[in-house]
Amino acid sequence: MTLRLPARIFLSALALLLLFTVAAWPQDVLKPGSAPSGGDAAAAQRDPFGRETPQGLVSGLISALADADYERASQFLEAERIWGRSGNVVLSGPELAKTFQQVLDRAGAVVTPAELSAAPTGRLDDGLPGDKERFGLVETKYREVPLLAKRVERDGVQLWLVSVDTLEEIPSLAQAIQYNSPGASLIDQLPKGPSVGGVSSSHWLALLVLAGLSSGLVWLLMAMRGPVLRLLRRRGEETSLTRYLEACAGPIGVLVAVLVFRAGIESLGVSVVARYRAVFLGQILGFCAMAWLLWRTADAAGEVVLGRMSRRGQLTAYSAVSFMKRAAKALLVVLFGITLLGAFGVDVTTGLAALGIGGLAIALGAQKLFENLIGSLTLIADRPVRIGDFCRFGSALGTVEEIGIRSTRIRTLDRTILTVPNGEFSSLQIENYSKRDRFWFHPILNVRYETSRDQIRFLLRELRSMLLAHPNVSPDPARVRFIQLGPHSLDLEIFAYVHARDYDEFLEIQEDLLLRCMEVVERSGTSFAFPSHTLYLGRDAGLDEDRARKAEDAVQGLRAAE
Repeated sequence: MTLRLPARIFLSALALLLLFTVAAWPQDVLKPGSAPSGGDAAAAQRDPFGRETPQGLVSGLISALADADYERASQFLEAERIWGRSGNVVLSGPELAKTFQQVLDRAGAVVTPAELSAAPTGRLDDGLPGDKERFGLVETKYREVPLLAKRVERDGVQLWLVSVDTLEEIPSLAQAIQYNSPGASLIDQLPKGPSVGGVSSSHWLALLVLAGLSSGLVWLLMAMRGPVLRLLRRRGEETSLTRYLEACAGPIGVLVAVLVFRAGIESLGVSVVARYRAVFLGQILGFCAMAWLLWRTADAAGEVVLGRMSRRGQLTAYSAVSFMKRAAKALLVVLFGITLLGAFGVDVTTGLAALGIGGLAIALGAQKLFENLIGSLTLIADRPVRIGDFCRFGSALGTVEEIGIRSTRIRTLDRTILTVPNGEFSSLQIENYSKRDRFWFHPILNVRYETSRDQIRFLLRELRSMLLAHPNVSPDPARVRFIQLGPHSLDLEIFAYVHARDYDEFLEIQEDLLLRCMEVVERSGTSFAFPSHTLYLGRDAGLDEDRARKAEDAVQGLRAAE
């Protein structure tokens, strides 16, 4: 049997809350006196309590408080003891750590690992000095005291510890809370039961009840979405908005449940350890729900864009929109993974730097891939051709059948498929015949040289009249001119534009116009010329004998004189 969405939300929240003790720890710490496992020198130099980062400080401190190991908890405090104004010791060591926990239980809130820095330097953009980090807040009836961590050096290692400034406020805060507290909270009046994960069973039970109430509220909201969606439908038909809201009902329900659960935790009065783990797990659920919502949003946005482009006839953009949607989802998965790794104490800075170097190598190796991708985006943005267009690119002719992410497929006149990479295709000179608004009618009529001037005038007048009278010929321009005396003909140029739906119709109109031109030439009494040469024949008179004899006598006289 398929469970409804509210039931799935409730069961998921219940199962995740039961896994608090095994899933909510972003970082492990060692007990005092224990040594790091492994034998390498790098591991031996690390702090056994994990105090190198603000996240490690808070995680280790909460772990120690959950185990009621106040001796270990005192290792996370900058001061070993707190001195009073008269110079006496007010709190020291484990007692100070225990009192600190009591203050946090009653009026404190600790930042979860998802909001803390996992870098040794901490956050540098929080407006605090570089050696300080805020990790929580204690709020009493009259004032608020921020919980600050300070970076100090101990035995040559930089560690984050609860600052002295914060610890000096603990005695007065404990006194103020005890004085202003009307009594034990409702949850403290319940039987504590066995401890699970350092928290009384009654506290876990209260959190489970709160999770159930949050799921119930979500169930009511989901039940109310039907009438709201009916109001948004147009004449009972689904719209893009209603489909999007229906698809996002799941992640929105989880987000609402998490927000209600988070708001109700503060009023329960559960221990700081339970609140820390519950809020942290709620944030993880919130991250998942937000990623789920963004995933659904990407699907809806892609559907809307494709619908609009389909109505406009921009079918070539289908591949690009699908690719962009997949790229957005891939980026979402990467960001979600980075967020979760950061929340669980993994420093992703080094990994991102390695990805930068690897990305450069991949980019160099995939240069052609990116070139073709950019070429496809250029084709889609400029739209020089669309699917079904007949075009000339380079020396080839064909009809575009598909514009993909990497290449464009063209059906040639030989009925073969020619695949051209988009990077190369976008750089070619593309002549799109399907985009023509008019067809050019431009024949040259060659008539015989025997044609008289009056016949030429007759041809020019009749041809112009024929063009202007034709219903498919544009009158501007529609000209006929006697352009030259050719090698073997008198040349008449016809220049006109023909209105036609497609090339086949133009061929039909052109055929009709050429036949009419033949009729006009025939009526003029002349004909078309052929390539020819004129040969003139005559009788050869031979050599002049008198002049030849005189020339010979002159030469002989010159020889005798010598």
